[in-house]
Amino acid sequence: MLIPVGPPAAQEITVYRCQDAQGRVTLQDEPCPAGTVQGTRRMQRPQDPPPKPAAPPAAAPETTPPAAAPEPAPPPRPSPPTLYQCTAYDGAVRYSENYDPNPRCIPLAVLGYDAGPWGATCRWVEDSCVRLDDASACRVYAEKFEQAESDALHAFSDTAAYRKSEVIRLRQILDDSCR
Repeated sequence: MLIPVGPPAAQEITVYRCQDAQGRVTLQDEPCPAGTVQGTRRMQRPQDPPPKPAAPPAAAPETTPPAAAPEPAPPPRPSPPTLYQCTAYDGAVRYSENYDPNPRCIPLAVLGYDAGPWGATCRWVEDSCVRLDDASACRVYAEKFEQAESDALHAFSDTAAYRKSEVIRLRQILDDSCR
């Protein structure tokens, strides 16, 4: 006894696979033209899914007001300005908003070499600079902000305006990107 597979109204179709002399393959529902290699496969014709059930009738209005729509998520914060951590040959660390490896000529005697009679000879060195990720940059900007506030508080009259403008600039970076 054969048990039918699929929906009761399923129909079978024949799919023809045709390959021409150049090796191009086409699939069609009619026999292949002369001069091509033909293969066939019997399949069930695809059926559209049943229609979605109709929406239930609207319920009577409730006495309680509908829940408020959820607040949209705030837009993502922009990244803070790029900040680089630069490490000198002697391990000293500094931070720069511009990529600046600070190339310079260090006397050989400072580097521990015997300069001999040519004490003025030197070796060119550069700092190793890497870009900080956003979290690390925010941490450094917060430290710079604290230092800038202290510097502005203790500034001489000729540097006071610059020190105050640096506090404002760093506060803006922290408010826009880090808090």
